[in-house]
Amino acid sequence: MIKKIAFIVVLIMTLTTIPVFAVDSYGGYAVPVDIAVNGSFIKCAQKPIMVNNSTYIPLRAFAEAIGAGISWDGEQNAANFTKDNHTFVFYSGKDYCLVDGTKSDYAAIEYKDLLFVPVRAVSGALDYGVEWDDFYLTVKISAPGVSVPGSAIDYSYTYEDILCLSKITHVESGYQAFRVKIGVANTVLNRVRSSEFPNTVKDVIFDTKYSVQFPPAHTDNFNTTPSKESVIAAKCALNGVNLVGNSLYFVDVAYTVSSWVHNNRPHYITIADMEFYQ
Repeated sequence: MIKKIAFIVVLIMTLTTIPVFAVDSYGGYAVPVDIAVNGSFIKCAQKPIMVNNSTYIPLRAFAEAIGAGISWDGEQNAANFTKDNHTFVFYSGKDYCLVDGTKSDYAAIEYKDLLFVPVRAVSGALDYGVEWDDFYLTVKISAPGVSVPGSAIDYSYTYEDILCLSKITHVESGYQAFRVKIGVANTVLNRVRSSEFPNTVKDVIFDTKYSVQFPPAHTDNFNTTPSKESVIAAKCALNGVNLVGNSLYFVDVAYTVSSWVHNNRPHYITIADMEFYQ
């Protein structure tokens, strides 16, 4: 009995030191967050995440972006991070870190086998500026004296891509479900990757080679500010969430009974009131 009680006490003590968290999500998908250092999106094996409205960034990707030293201490189960005469120790499974040898309440979390840290855990000591851009869902870090190497920059999309994709998603499916919005954004991106269409988001949206492809893009409605849901859907699509396979067309069945697409393209999936065709 004594041994059993002792085991339970140790187990409780262990569990209370391990950070417990849930990644903030929308519509069943992790909120798609980016990190930008001195204006450049940073390439990450796993994108930053939000936990209780606080942003956590992947430590190794951030270190590579700002030229910091990073190493793993297997005995301590911790990452050692050094930059500009500052030393940080981020532990896996503990509710604190060390900043220049002093204990701090900023705890790292392990997510998909990578260590993530609160953005302000590092930025404060390094005197970096941090701004949260709520429209683009991006942590913007100003790091004086840092030149981000090309190998650390994510060139897969731009602010213009996010804005244009969010706008067309909003005007084409504004009243429909979140999954429909993702599907619309998927369709635009599929066209970007297809040899049949232009190779940028903006050019696909305004393409008129085979007649006007997205009529709402040619109205004043396209210049309205897209909803937050449309931005999240666009960024989910940009970050690999795909609900419509290789579909290149969509038809809102609430407004269209028959069309060229119905008669000439194979149907792939219907989501709510939107049909998607390859």
